[in-house]
Amino acid sequence: MTRVRLATAAVVLIAAVLLLGYEIPPVPTWFYVLAWYPTLVILDEVVVMLGGASLLARPRELVVMLWWSAVIWYLFEAINFRLRDWYYVFLPASRLERWIGITVSLATVVPAVLLPERLLDRLGVWHDVRLRSFTLEPRHLEIAGWVGWGLLAAVLVFPRYLYPLTWGAVWLIAEPLLYRRHPEHSLFADIARGSWGRIARLMAAGLFAGVVWESFNAMARGRWIYTAPYLERLKVFEMPLIGFLGFPFFALEVWSLYHLLAPHTTRRTLVGSAAFVLLVLIGIDHWTVSSTTPALRDLPGVTNGVISRLRGAGWETVFRVAQSSVAELAYRANLSPRDARAARNAARLVTLRGIGTAHAAILIGGGVESVEALAGSDPDSVWKMVRGGGAGGGGGGGGGGARPTPAEVRVWVRAAQRQARSTPPPAPAQPSTHPPARPRS
Repeated sequence: MTRVRLATAAVVLIAAVLLLGYEIPPVPTWFYVLAWYPTLVILDEVVVMLGGASLLARPRELVVMLWWSAVIWYLFEAINFRLRDWYYVFLPASRLERWIGITVSLATVVPAVLLPERLLDRLGVWHDVRLRSFTLEPRHLEIAGWVGWGLLAAVLVFPRYLYPLTWGAVWLIAEPLLYRRHPEHSLFADIARGSWGRIARLMAAGLFAGVVWESFNAMARGRWIYTAPYLERLKVFEMPLIGFLGFPFFALEVWSLYHLLAPHTTRRTLVGSAAFVLLVLIGIDHWTVSSTTPALRDLPGVTNGVISRLRGAGWETVFRVAQSSVAELAYRANLSPRDARAARNAARLVTLRGIGTAHAAILIGGGVESVEALAGSDPDSVWKMVRGGGAGGGGGGGGGGARPTPAEVRVWVRAAQRQARSTPPPAPAQPSTHPPARPRS
């Protein structure tokens, strides 16, 4: 049975990658979920094949783990309202679908850390990593807790300079509580005994999970983009290169928070955590979601008649229009070269680095009508224009009044410059033989 589950998970993962390549909806938007869950099953089945116990086999415990996994990451989403180190693009336009998708995605965090650690444990990795033991006294726990709270407060006061301390401050807050309540799971207890093997395995598991997280995210259409201060340029996938050093420490936080919360799963804690999740989701929509999946009907700067002709000729998504040539659009949809070029320029702008239809509409209204025009623009001027344009809520592709940030606009301009350098200049537009199109109502 183990081999069957392993093979099935591998088939699902391969199918997700293939369907993503062909852009079969809804795989591009949901790819992160469709890739991570079979990956977790594969890791779990390998642990079982090595003689370990399955982490995913008991349904009740699995549901509890997935729920607290989401809650734990929502804590960091709440902290990001202040940090503004990442944002989301091209998430589902439906609020219910978006909220479910975010929660289901975040439910992978805890198993993504625990399973690689279990695998390393079964392989006998770092079982003998030992240092000198010592007595852990109550005052040590108090000092650690106060240091953790102090670091977190400093991060929130000076987020631009101290944001990396987030990946450590929360651990120093959680671990003293875990040591007092469940010392058998406490990493402080391991340190006191001089046993560092589990900590080393967890940190390695965190790095592994981070690489997989970022690779799946980079392949997906619905994704997050980092704008961490001073680290905006040198990236692997979407993550600044040095940012991967945070994943090992994040794994320690995940371990401690999960083992602190899971044993106290009651009706009261579930209701309280659900209220917390709801509040954070509302905040994510306002502060963190920049764009939703663009609809062809909302393509800015293009008349309803042109959109109707594009649909009639087989174009159903903005992404397909962006990938087509002006000549193909003009010929197959019976458009003038000018209308075809306007549709393609708008589609390329909408799909560039998650700009979305609402932000693109303001850009076009301000005279930035193409990727090439954006590439030659000053980011600060573009940001002032977009912010002054009153980008609205998430329904049409915007992310609420908090977006975009200046760092986000710099992401757009740099992407436009890269794309402009790699795209040959367009041929001059021929005079249109069609009558002028009426503006959209």
